[in-house]
Amino acid sequence: MIKKFLNKNKHFVKCSREVLKAIDREIPLVALESSIISHGMPYPQSLEMAKEIEEIIRDEGAQPATLALLDGKIQIGLDPEVLDAFAKIQSVEKVSSSNLDSTIFSKKAGGTTVAGSLRICNLAAISVFVTGGIGGVHRDASESMDVSADLQAIKESKIITICAGPKTILDISKTYEVLETLSIPVFSYRQKNLPAFWYRDSGISSACQIDSPEEISEIFSIARETNSSKGILLCNPIPKKYSLERVQLEPLISSGVIELKKANITGKKLTPSLLSYLVKKTNGKTLLSNIELVKSNAMLGAKIAKALKFA
Repeated sequence: MIKKFLNKNKHFVKCSREVLKAIDREIPLVALESSIISHGMPYPQSLEMAKEIEEIIRDEGAQPATLALLDGKIQIGLDPEVLDAFAKIQSVEKVSSSNLDSTIFSKKAGGTTVAGSLRICNLAAISVFVTGGIGGVHRDASESMDVSADLQAIKESKIITICAGPKTILDISKTYEVLETLSIPVFSYRQKNLPAFWYRDSGISSACQIDSPEEISEIFSIARETNSSKGILLCNPIPKKYSLERVQLEPLISSGVIELKKANITGKKLTPSLLSYLVKKTNGKTLLSNIELVKSNAMLGAKIAKALKFA
C-alpha cells in the first residue's frame, strides 16, 4: 500500500534512505511527529531527543519514520544530515491538518503536529503513530473556543496513536469528554485510570485497560474487520520516576496561562510558549519528563508495530 502511494506521488513525497530500505524489507514503520523538534523543545535537546527516540524504535525491531515538510515535499523519515539541519531551522511552520497543503505549496519548512502527522499516516497507510501528548480542550475554552484539531484527526485517522494522554496544560476532563463524544476508542496501558501527560493518573477511568502490545493489535484488527472508520488512542502513563506532582505544577500552569494572556499569546503559539514557561519555572523538570515519556511511548509503539505485522 505504501509503495503504491509513493510511486503515485513522487512529486510531493520523499522517503529517507532508511525508510525505503525498511519498506523493501517489510520492517514495520512507526511514524513520529516533528513539531516536538521544531516547537516542543529547545535546540540542541530537541535533536538529541529525536535521535534517541529513533534509536529506541530501531532497537525494538521497527523503523522510525519522522514526518516533516521540506522544500515543498512531505518527508517520511529524515536522513541523519536532514534531521540535523531541520532541528537547526529557526523559522518552521507548525503544520496541522488544515495548513498541510498550503505549507507544501509555499515550500516552507514544516513541523507536523499530531493532526498533521495523522493526515500523512492516512495517505501513506502507516498504522502506528507515536507522540508525547495530544492536544485537546484548552482551560479557557469557554472564552477562547480553543479546541485542538488533534481530536478530530484521531477520529478520522484509522491509526493507532500512542501518547501519554492529553497535555497536562489542557482541561483534561473536558478533553476526555470530547474524545468520548467523538466515539474514539480510548484505552489505558496497564492501569485502570487514564493518564494526563506529566500526571500518571488523571482520576478518569478508562473504558478498557490494555496489558500488552498484542492486545491492542488484536483490537486494531477487529476494528478493521468490522469496518470501523475511527482511530484508536492508547494512553501510556509516564514512567513513575519522571511523573510530576499535581500540587506543585498546577499553580505554575495557572500563573503561566495568566502571564501569556497578558502578553496576548494565543492560538498555535500558546502551547509551546506555556511549555517553555514551565521548563524555566521547574528548572528543566518538565523538559526531562517530556523526553522520558516520549521514549516510553516510542518503545511501546515499536512493539505494537511488530505485533501488527504478525497479527
